[in-house]
Amino acid sequence: MRSLRERLKAVSGAPPVQRAAPPQREPFFCREHLVALEELGGIEQTALDEVLACDPLFAGSTWDARRLLFLDTETTGLSGGAGTLAFEIGVGFIGERGMVIRQYVMRDYHEEAAMLQEIAGLFERFDTVVTFNGKSFDLPLLESRMVMNRIRLKPTQLPHLDLLHAARRVYKLRLGRCNLASLEEAVLGQRREDDLPGALVPQRYFEYLKTKEFALLEDVLRHNLQDVKSLAQLTAHLCAVYRQPSLLTHAEDMFGVGRTIMRSGRTKEVRAFFKILGHSSISPQAHMHLAASYKKDREWADAVQICRTMISRGEGGAWPYIELAKYYEHIAGDIPQALVCAKGALISTLNAAPIAGEPDCTPIFRRIDRLNRRLSALQGKKEDF
Repeated sequence: MRSLRERLKAVSGAPPVQRAAPPQREPFFCREHLVALEELGGIEQTALDEVLACDPLFAGSTWDARRLLFLDTETTGLSGGAGTLAFEIGVGFIGERGMVIRQYVMRDYHEEAAMLQEIAGLFERFDTVVTFNGKSFDLPLLESRMVMNRIRLKPTQLPHLDLLHAARRVYKLRLGRCNLASLEEAVLGQRREDDLPGALVPQRYFEYLKTKEFALLEDVLRHNLQDVKSLAQLTAHLCAVYRQPSLLTHAEDMFGVGRTIMRSGRTKEVRAFFKILGHSSISPQAHMHLAASYKKDREWADAVQICRTMISRGEGGAWPYIELAKYYEHIAGDIPQALVCAKGALISTLNAAPIAGEPDCTPIFRRIDRLNRRLSALQGKKEDF
């Protein structure tokens, strides 16, 4: 039944009033930023062979900077678990004008499914995911939440470069702790100002849920924006290090690069690193790896020479003595010389005892006892002859 107003307007010939449809609320919040390529350290120059050097276990068969999805999450808890949600997901990818960074936020729990569906669509558009500690945290968390929301996608099975592990291989010896903020300051030369500590992020979100004051999340979004940008910068830097190792200025970092290259099977290529580092503050570690590389290739003369150099310099403690004892016993068949080296290992270990604490010399005593028995047996044979 028409209202009185509508019947009067019909009589007067005026068209009825059309009420405007109420504005539709977006299914989740999304904010977009654009970062110039010049700020990303040359990410577009990175290549597959450099990535494989950074991470010998990288499963991808191709690498194209425009097919990378950089990802970082902000969550309701830092330990994972069934009750942990990714309330904010930051992603970045290279576009025509630079790096596009999108930040998705679920303003309440019911928006999670729609936000995750959007992220699943992004995963399908790109070839490789780049994260920082994503193998252990971000991707397993997203996958479990997608399962809960009946989204058939397994992010953990996508080709993935985890920069935490790649950075540790190079910088752990020098920096110790390799969190993203430490790497930004020590490696990229950037220091965050007034940054929200990650431990406070869950609390901020719960405060927002109580008050609905979106301003409470601005610090979280700023923190996440820098994280995503740093992923691209750190990727470019690590690839450049393997492309041109001379860029490194710290012996510890060069040692990390050399050790990683050696694990990839490029043994002879990396020996130049360790020979140079044999004249640095980390000479013992460099010589140990150099000797191990010669031993692996059965280049015994060079391996023995390195061990003797270590002993003359007082490097490596008992290690070079033990390696020489193994060589003389099992390769050269010189039991007397093997026994001399084993006794040298014992003396070296005991001399270091006041510094290192009470040593466990059991393996060395066992070696000496075995060599004594073998020597006695040999001497017995000579007497019988």
